Amino acid sequence: MTVQRALGLAARRRAARVAVRHGDTVLTHAELDRRATAIARGLLSTGLARGDRVAVMLPNCVDYIAIAIACAKAALCMVPVNYRFTETEVQRQLQDSGARAFIHDPRFEAQVRDAARDPEVRHVRWGAELDALAATGVATPLPAAAEDDLFYLGYTSGTTGKPKGAMVTQRNRALAYHYWALEFGIGAEDVCLHCGPFHHTAPFTFALTQLFMGGEVIVLDAFDAAAAARALQRHGVTWSFMVPFMLERLLETGIDAGQAPALRMLISGASPLSTRTKTQVIERFSGTALHEFYGATEAGVVTNLRPQDQLRKLRCVGQPIAEIEIEIRDEQGLQIVAPGSIGDIWMRGPTLFSGYFGAPEKTAEISQGQWCTLGDIGYLDAEGFLYLVDRRKDVIKSGGVNIYPIEIEEVLLREPAVRECAVAGVPDERWGEATCAFLVLREPGDEAVLMQRIQALCRTELADYKRPKLFRLVDALPRNANGKVLKRELRASV
Repeated sequence: MTVQRALGLAARRRAARVAVRHGDTVLTHAELDRRATAIARGLLSTGLARGDRVAVMLPNCVDYIAIAIACAKAALCMVPVNYRFTETEVQRQLQDSGARAFIHDPRFEAQVRDAARDPEVRHVRWGAELDALAATGVATPLPAAAEDDLFYLGYTSGTTGKPKGAMVTQRNRALAYHYWALEFGIGAEDVCLHCGPFHHTAPFTFALTQLFMGGEVIVLDAFDAAAAARALQRHGVTWSFMVPFMLERLLETGIDAGQAPALRMLISGASPLSTRTKTQVIERFSGTALHEFYGATEAGVVTNLRPQDQLRKLRCVGQPIAEIEIEIRDEQGLQIVAPGSIGDIWMRGPTLFSGYFGAPEKTAEISQGQWCTLGDIGYLDAEGFLYLVDRRKDVIKSGGVNIYPIEIEEVLLREPAVRECAVAGVPDERWGEATCAFLVLREPGDEAVLMQRIQALCRTELADYKRPKLFRLVDALPRNANGKVLKRELRASV
């Protein structure tokens, strides 16, 4: 069971059907497979061998998918690199991964300058150089991939610290395609709208899941709410994965179910979906199934809240999907706590990663046998549904009491004038940490009156120790490329 075999067989089954569409570029499954095969042979012809890492720093494009498939075909390990990285960050990731080749867009030359000086890394510019490489290895044989060959290193998003490379094998990801297609009902006739950057795990794997099932993927250059709305209307899109930030911006375009009649499913993940946004999505896209999952780079999809439970289980991320187990344990990771009690989320299953690349000590810190924990805390209800409370690193400890930002953020978003918000702990001499609410308003207004309304709302809905001690109005929240709020930057700004 490998990605090489899974996607190769899908290409044969649906050879003449459209696989991917990006602007004016349209490739069938057979054409995409041929392009991937040519790139795979070209990479091997340069002297790369099984297991060597190939870094990729490209904008969203058809070749991003082709290169991923090429790595699977050649038993090479792909290393997606965030194109928003600085020169230092790019160099750090290349060194950490030990990449032997680096495919990048010429527009990122300034960011790859240091890396280009490394004689051990072969640089291939996207465009004419990649085309030439793909034409050179016609006679190079392709190896049969093994299940435990690394397919890619998924670097964590780095919202709390230095990113780490999660090792994902060919078997791991081939299984994920099966499980995700089963859980979300993705089929051969579906058309998926890809909005997020390919260098993030969820949008990357969702796109390949659709190709594995033989369907079509519509690729946007980057997320733009107006472009996404047009794509939903024009291309017969049946489903899309969007993080909460994207869904919020999509709602602002005014599009509804009547303008996207083919749309049957929306999937949300990567960060919690507020009740306000969830209710608006369900009302606006009546008849469209809404899923909200909890997952991670290291684990793929862990739990999913299905459409029938969306309004029955508010602030919930559902039950474990097929073959995944969840336990809530105490802070030492030794005892399972009772239903309703908050603790660390532990998980095990066949789609969990194989550890952090080159960092066995970091792997050991979060592992116990087949079980692992990723720093999230939550609780299970009596029916086995998981509720996220927060990242353990984001829990505010004020006056010896734990305060969970998600609970406060949910209350603040009940104020219509607040477009988005984030709550973080900032240093405080008296309390250790003080709760600070960062607010983005929908439009300018009487700030004094607004703050009176917000404080009155907090007095009604929150115990006194949970109420924010500080409020900051900001133009925007700092986010990574996948829409997650970077709370460390907010804390540093106070």
